Amino acid sequence: MNHIKKLFPKILPVFGLNMNMGFVLGGFVALLPFLREDFGLTRAEVGLFTTSLFGASLFTAIFAGNLIDRIGVQKSLFIGGMVMGVAAGLFGLSPFYALVLFCALFVGLGECILTPAGNKTIMDRAGSGMNNTILGLFRSGPGLGALVGASFLPALATQVGWRPVSLIGPLILVGISIYIYFRGDFEEGEVSGKKQDSLKGELKIFFRDPHCRFAIILGFSFAVVLSVVVTYLPLWLHEGPGISLALAGIALGISRLGGVLGRPFWGFLADRLGAQEKILLWEGASVLGIVLIFSFWGNILPLWVLMVLAFGIGFAGMGFEGVYFGFLGKIVGLERTGTMTGLALTFFRLAVMTLPPLFGFVADTTSTYSYSWLLVSVFPAISIIYYFLEVRGKKPLSASSYQG
Repeated sequence: MNHIKKLFPKILPVFGLNMNMGFVLGGFVALLPFLREDFGLTRAEVGLFTTSLFGASLFTAIFAGNLIDRIGVQKSLFIGGMVMGVAAGLFGLSPFYALVLFCALFVGLGECILTPAGNKTIMDRAGSGMNNTILGLFRSGPGLGALVGASFLPALATQVGWRPVSLIGPLILVGISIYIYFRGDFEEGEVSGKKQDSLKGELKIFFRDPHCRFAIILGFSFAVVLSVVVTYLPLWLHEGPGISLALAGIALGISRLGGVLGRPFWGFLADRLGAQEKILLWEGASVLGIVLIFSFWGNILPLWVLMVLAFGIGFAGMGFEGVYFGFLGKIVGLERTGTMTGLALTFFRLAVMTLPPLFGFVADTTSTYSYSWLLVSVFPAISIIYYFLEVRGKKPLSASSYQG
């Protein structure tokens, strides 16, 4: 606890930047109904916002992560925060929706820089003793920020309009970014002096390493679960088990609460046990079990059991991030954490963009969600099987004789 108290002032600006990133994203998504009314949008046109946001991050995450490893976290935090803040600030100044979608591309780019840069900063400063715990707390920041933004911005928008309200988060983001650039001291602990391969060379090394392949597959699996739960959990609970829409919405909130609490819990457990891989396998197995219960018995379970399972899938399926990002740093070494995080985020975004539509297609085709949940269970199962077949007992890249 004393270690955290001493560390917290050093990482407070980065934590604020990270939390405000969630505030901007979650808050603006909550304002989309106001944009629909203002611009006269169809439902499909509203959905293009998420496509633009994640589309940019899908194609730029690897390059953004590699940039962080080359120029350092302090400059990266400044660039990412400024790009995201300025682009998000233009939302409220846009005279037409196409400009909002164009700006969303740069918001996604900024998020691609801020996420690995923030993670690398925490891993560098936390040391090995409480690394996963602090990362878990740090990764809860965007969720808390999104919760605050989604809770308060729509209410303010009804009073003064969505345009001025949408400027609150971007202005704070730009202010913190400028502070970090001129007053921060985040470079002092960075690994330096090692020759780096080209991006292409590093990617070849990562794809040859079984631990890196496991991390990519596992991250994809967790992203599948997270995106499907956020998109379909309320709808399934209403149309499958038949609970009311109000209770279904509460269940989604409970799952998100599970994710917020799960991140520091799993991180603390990993620090106490010293076994990130074991914790990640426990989380994967928990998610697999809950999804299979949804598939075979979800429609007949009582309400209280469904609520417990909703919390559980959030606790394990959304609470993985602290341990997961710490694991990425462990297997490739701090000097390559940015690139590896960008690679993992690319597959993470790919899952978010592709699996929810597939989940819905299977449900529409079979007229039941049972096969859709069964499809989701395949991905964590593959991750666990791959670990025991290819990864267990092998040294990670950071422990090998390879020199960057």
